[in-house]
Amino acid sequence: MKKFVSLALVLTLMLTMITGCGASSNSTDANAENTSSKYDKEVDFLVIGGGGAGLAAAIEASDKGVENVLIVEKLGQIGGTTFISQGMIAGFDSKVQKAEPSVPTNFDEMYANLMRNASYRLDPDLAKITVGRCGQTIDWLVDRLEMPFKDDVLVGYGPLEMMHVVDGAGEGMRAPFQAALDKAGIEVMTETTATQIITDETGKAVAVKCNTKDGEKTIGAKAIMIATGGYANNPELTARLDPEYKGTYGIGFGSCTGDGLVMASNIGAALTHTDHLMAVLKDYEIMSEHNGTSGSANVSGLISKSSNLVFVGADGKRFMNERDQGYMSQNLNRPIFDQMHKDGTGYVWAISDEATITENKTPRASEMEFIKADTVDELAEKIGVDAAALNETVTSYNKAVKDGFDAQFKRTPDQGLTELKAPYIAVAVVPCEIITYGGVARNEWAEVIRADGSIIEGLYVAGEASANSAYMGFTISNALTWGRIAGESAADYILGNEKRPSPAGKTEETAPEKAVRFDMSTELNDGEYTATVKGQDGDLTVKTTVAEGKIANVEIVEQHETEAVAKGALDNIPTTIVSENSVDVDAYTGATLTSGRIMDAVAECLKQAAK
Repeated sequence: MKKFVSLALVLTLMLTMITGCGASSNSTDANAENTSSKYDKEVDFLVIGGGGAGLAAAIEASDKGVENVLIVEKLGQIGGTTFISQGMIAGFDSKVQKAEPSVPTNFDEMYANLMRNASYRLDPDLAKITVGRCGQTIDWLVDRLEMPFKDDVLVGYGPLEMMHVVDGAGEGMRAPFQAALDKAGIEVMTETTATQIITDETGKAVAVKCNTKDGEKTIGAKAIMIATGGYANNPELTARLDPEYKGTYGIGFGSCTGDGLVMASNIGAALTHTDHLMAVLKDYEIMSEHNGTSGSANVSGLISKSSNLVFVGADGKRFMNERDQGYMSQNLNRPIFDQMHKDGTGYVWAISDEATITENKTPRASEMEFIKADTVDELAEKIGVDAAALNETVTSYNKAVKDGFDAQFKRTPDQGLTELKAPYIAVAVVPCEIITYGGVARNEWAEVIRADGSIIEGLYVAGEASANSAYMGFTISNALTWGRIAGESAADYILGNEKRPSPAGKTEETAPEKAVRFDMSTELNDGEYTATVKGQDGDLTVKTTVAEGKIANVEIVEQHETEAVAKGALDNIPTTIVSENSVDVDAYTGATLTSGRIMDAVAECLKQAAK
């Protein structure tokens, strides 16, 4: 009996071993999935978002030695807003710019232009990094990705030659980026939406929950980057972050719903600049009742071309200078939102007349008709405002037209101040968000920070998810520059390298010195001298008078500059040169190129006068 039991035991053990060997592969995998690892997948660097910032970060980290890089993208393909853009990237002192004749641009001019366009609402320290490294970003695209650029660097978003144009626009960036990803072996999971960033007991970011094609997965990572874009397609979040914008509609890129901001905020990240966005006016009725889009509810022609345009609130009265529009009507937004909230409505009324829209060829979008009326009383009835108030508004406005100045709101004929005549037209309009500039707070290494300034270890952010360092013209440049900074910083963290010096310090070291056009210690012969330089749209000729060895007078003899942009420089730079007895004076704000051309011409005159 004892021998039988022993034999049975041996057989049982043997069967157990055989069974165990047969299942060893599955058991080990299951154990790895469920016990030895808390995650469904593990990588070194996880990038959330496959737009410009995320792609640049992934490639940069890989180039710095990070081996296992993964991008998760919630859409069906990579690229985000970068690949559907015009492919215009701001930069200076780049190889593209140096290869073709152009008016040189420096850091100070670029930074001043960016901050002026953004009404000085950006983080100055971070914006300086954006500007200081923008030329390096262009060179990186050329050298690392073999990105094709057109030869000419264009003037755009101000007076500077700074806009580098990708051949093929945004879509022309797809192939170079995809080739770089493939060559580096960087994995991309599309149709994968990140929903939660997980932290450990110390507060370090260690994993991300994602909804994938195969269900919910948790991906562990040594470092994580947020590159999810902004929130211009999530008006509810916009209003939550800043109630002043309640009532806006989202017309931004479809995936820009603020996922990264929400996930980061939920683990303690600070949010910043959420009161700063770009909105454009759209047709309220089409947006609210016809599922409107940016195109189907377009009123841009009416707003920009109607020189007799007036806005009225629910009381039938004007409330602002309607022609104070700036870039994409930015100066219109705040007073319109204020009036909407005052009235308790979701819109204000835009009024012009039939003759104006016929002349400008600006019909209402979506084959709809504007509200039309032969009298002010009839118009008031149709739009539901007090007839007496609207009559007073139209009468007062037309009197300002005859007077040549709108004393109430400081509107001038140069801006557009022409008479309103029957028959009148009206349409309700609402500001709709298209780009957001607020987002997750970060430091100069692109590390996510809390409100107290401490970092959330292992977490980085770039692009429109934290776009408080860019504005028009710099959107893509900012995304790529900060994507690279985030990738570089994450690589150092993952590989245990010493933290690099602050990129802000690099900016200060590499900022070009101000050029000296002419050494004013040179002795000069008295007399009148003339010189011609190439201007914006033709020759610019200056006559300089030297008396007693000093600059006595500067006269602009010929110029073809754009009057609206260059007037300040044309009026002020000659007198400044005389008063300071120098051709190296500060450029006139908003007219940097014209200022420089005048100085160059006077310098040529002084070279003629030199003994």
